[in-house]
Amino acid sequence: MKLIFSVWFAAFFIQASAQEFSVSAGKKSLVVFADDDNTNKALEIKSETIGDSLLTIFVNNDEIGEDWKRNFSICDSSGNILQDFLQAQDGSYYIKMSGLKTVWNPDSKYFIYTIALPKDPQKAMLVKVARILVCKIKIR
Repeated sequence: MKLIFSVWFAAFFIQASAQEFSVSAGKKSLVVFADDDNTNKALEIKSETIGDSLLTIFVNNDEIGEDWKRNFSICDSSGNILQDFLQAQDGSYYIKMSGLKTVWNPDSKYFIYTIALPKDPQKAMLVKVARILVCKIKIR
């Protein structure tokens, strides 16, 4: 019994301390974990509701050091970066969806990726870091 409780507690603690990203657009939101396979996580947005709303990402339990910075980008299905997210004063990241409206096509899929790099440009040139898929964006 103690073993089962210990395994359950450890699994709960590990999941609770993992990097968590909350992605929201209007009234829709999605919570994803950096360590999970997020290929099936998608946020669906209706094209007529885009308007002046924001696509926002909140980072919980960020595990990068103070001398590193996190970036988020939205990419098309070919992997081309359409736009980088801006960082707000509260630590969240956002994109004005009205700026993307001209490049977004209905019934297309887009992807949000994150990457962490050293703040020092000299160190950043020496580091090769894989980008992490946060989620898909589906425009309907």
